[in-house]
Amino acid sequence: MSWKAGSETTDRGYRFTYDYLSRLKDATYGEGNNLTTNPNRFNEQITDYDKMGNILKLKRYGQISSAAYRLVDDLSLTYNGNQLLVVKDIATSDVYGNGTDFKDGANQTTEYAYDKNGNLIKDLNKNISNVSII
Repeated sequence: MSWKAGSETTDRGYRFTYDYLSRLKDATYGEGNNLTTNPNRFNEQITDYDKMGNILKLKRYGQISSAAYRLVDDLSLTYNGNQLLVVKDIATSDVYGNGTDFKDGANQTTEYAYDKNGNLIKDLNKNISNVSII
């Protein structure tokens, strides 16, 4: 998958690899015609899934200063069935500028909650403690 942003002439994109169950394993970033320039700046790696296909471990790389790139998210996800309960991030680098990474804003045994229909009603990592569904 590749794209160009605005009036830029540089191709940017990802190459994807999948495991034997056709689940995403790696998204490898690159630039240029063959995506070989500036490789690995924004890679993503899914290193573990549970038996239901939920992501258990996710690593994301990004820009941490005007000239440096490294691990910005090292996430461990915990579920109750298929409902996300907890996300922990052990990465120590924050993204640079307007980039985005996961903000581990809570350290609770249950950080996400759902109503009886499965709608998310609480996300403590984003300081959302109650959502009303009308």
